[in-house]
Amino acid sequence: MRQFFSPRFWLTLLALGGLLLVLITVFGGKSTPGIAPVQADADPERTIDLISWIYIATPQEGFGFERGATTRDLALQLDATRTMVVKAGTPGEITCPTFDVPGTCTVAADLLGDAVLWFSIVPGPPGATVVLPAVVEMIDGGFVRLANDWIVRRASTVERSCVEDTSSLSDFIRTYGENATSTFNFETQKIVKVSCPREGTDTTDPISSSTVVPSSVIVGTETETVTETVAP
Repeated sequence: MRQFFSPRFWLTLLALGGLLLVLITVFGGKSTPGIAPVQADADPERTIDLISWIYIATPQEGFGFERGATTRDLALQLDATRTMVVKAGTPGEITCPTFDVPGTCTVAADLLGDAVLWFSIVPGPPGATVVLPAVVEMIDGGFVRLANDWIVRRASTVERSCVEDTSSLSDFIRTYGENATSTFNFETQKIVKVSCPREGTDTTDPISSSTVVPSSVIVGTETETVTETVAP
């Protein structure tokens, strides 16, 4: 019988296999040309599904952040019946200086069902509303973009509280930009009001877009309140 698989045949296969291993070693760690490598948090834009004040925060022992993600679980009691659990490895931030004091902070979260994809804990005591950074863009579908790149829902009727009148919410945004503030209602989970800077406020120093402004009264007694109905 004729021999089809000679030693030379097997040597050729071994040589090709060795060449393939060399190519994998040299080029295996490099990305394919034309395909950008995936980067975590390349886009700071966040769609916020829930904003709520925190009754009690209970971190597991050893809780902290490593590379922008939690190292241990964090339980956030929102009310008598709801507790949000932020699992270890969840990206987020905490900018509330009284995180360990009950009832002094507010949480904003990007959710997938009950799972927390991203969260931010910011100053904001219990109450009906919390003051957030300015609305800088209106988005279709009943959403707005805030100065800190959060995307949140807005009410169909938005109050414009200011000494000087503006013709529309878009006009308000163009006039005051990031120097204004917005008010978020916990019950409706929507932006319900925008407020211009108080008279005498230095408009050259816009509100920080990295943290939420603590809840406070923004409009003085001389302020005129104007309401505007915005189509969803």
